[in-house]
Amino acid sequence: MFNQSDKYVSALGIVLSQELIVLLINYKGGQIMITKNIKGKKGLSYCRVSSQEQKDGTSLNEQEIICVNFAKKYNINIKKIYKEEASAMKPEKRPMFNEMVKKLQNEEADVVIFAYIDRMARNSVDGYKILQLVEEKELTAVFVQENLVLQAPIRAHEMLMLDTILGVSNYRVRQDKEKCMAGIKARALSGFRPCRPPYGYKNMGLKDKKQAFVSKKRADFVKKAFELYSTGDYSVTEVADKLYEQGFRYELQPSKVIPKQSLISMLKNRFYVGMYYVKQADEYVKANHEAIISEETFDKVQKLLELAPKTPRKHNLLYSKLLTCSNCGHCMVGDVKEKPNGKKYVYYRCTNPQCEEHLSLSETTIDNDLAAYLKEIHLGLIPDEIVEEVQKEELQKLIQEVSTLKRNISRKHHSELRFQEKIAKNDIIDEKYIQSGFAEIQEKYGDLDSKIYLAQKQIDMIKSKTDEAFKKRLYDVYNGFDIQTKRKTLELVTSTFKCTPKRLKMTFKSAFRKIRKR
Repeated sequence: MFNQSDKYVSALGIVLSQELIVLLINYKGGQIMITKNIKGKKGLSYCRVSSQEQKDGTSLNEQEIICVNFAKKYNINIKKIYKEEASAMKPEKRPMFNEMVKKLQNEEADVVIFAYIDRMARNSVDGYKILQLVEEKELTAVFVQENLVLQAPIRAHEMLMLDTILGVSNYRVRQDKEKCMAGIKARALSGFRPCRPPYGYKNMGLKDKKQAFVSKKRADFVKKAFELYSTGDYSVTEVADKLYEQGFRYELQPSKVIPKQSLISMLKNRFYVGMYYVKQADEYVKANHEAIISEETFDKVQKLLELAPKTPRKHNLLYSKLLTCSNCGHCMVGDVKEKPNGKKYVYYRCTNPQCEEHLSLSETTIDNDLAAYLKEIHLGLIPDEIVEEVQKEELQKLIQEVSTLKRNISRKHHSELRFQEKIAKNDIIDEKYIQSGFAEIQEKYGDLDSKIYLAQKQIDMIKSKTDEAFKKRLYDVYNGFDIQTKRKTLELVTSTFKCTPKRLKMTFKSAFRKIRKR
């Protein structure tokens, strides 16, 4: 009588009490017991599947029928039926469930109906959201197939039953995942790589017993790539060009030329010598497929790759790692395009493969938009106390240097007095020794008056340039900066610096926003 319930109980190690036995009898075939009237109330319904097995067994439509039939029986007015295909193990990836919870929090419904408890959740995070609404908002939660209705206050045996089913549900999902991973690991360690093989091979055989077999045409491509690079006469880029020149076509690219990174990955892949890495075991295993490359050739290629000079950064672009995509928030990457006439253009584009916009903006457009923003900042509007504070910080090193030089005047004077006292006390008359002692003091401190004069002139010049600059717009001084100073300026004044489909969007930091308002 209690086969299914016994499975839940034994999985968690719970001993059946008399109260739980009564509960399980109701669960197995009793009628739903409703303590508060829900007839004519407003309701929402939620249906969920996360795998093909669930689609075949308890599809969204089947769950909907169960919920709708219950609603008709009790004359509940279902305002909306939420459906989604999502794993209940990841609360953050259930938009429909989260939308429904918001509606319930706003008290837009009195009843929420689920066909099964595990369609609501398989984790305590989402389950608690519904329980909290039952307790705090007087929501009625109905689980039709389990014959369970939750209403405030939730009774102890109801909570126990819910926790048991949710816990076992969570346990079964994790156990299935562990079994699946164990199966993948076991197959991988047996010599059959459980994923698509690299270029040069094709998977053949039954669904669960596929094996990698050599594809002659592609294997010849791989062999030639290793052969060319192992000579040490060509760089990776030159090997790619040489392959194309010799009639080898890389079928996965429209241009039929293998990309540099794809070629590097190919040259580093041990699969071609009959081995592969098993991540779950953190080791390389001997595979059952035929090797294309000898271990001697592979090792030689690896040494050449290690010795190959690293490609230096080709371009020092102004907005690299400063500009972000307004759609996904990723950094925009700069790219230099050269026209047939030799003229170069810089573009910044979003490289996030999941970004729907794939934004791209020319550097010229960004420069023009940025200029418009910077023209709005008049440096003269910056409060004097801020200017003085920044200027003091910038001049701190020079001011400290002048102070040290002035103290050295006193130190030099006392050094000379001590040397004179030494001469007098020891009745020294050797002119060469006396001249050498004073020269040593002079060499130690140098011409202090000249050093102080030059440092002070430098301070005055910086102050003068600062006063002159603060009569201008930020745009006017920005154009005279080198790239690094421009980047520092943008980091200093910018709160958001984003690329939108048509233009640049820039928001200043709070201090500069106030200046713009003036």
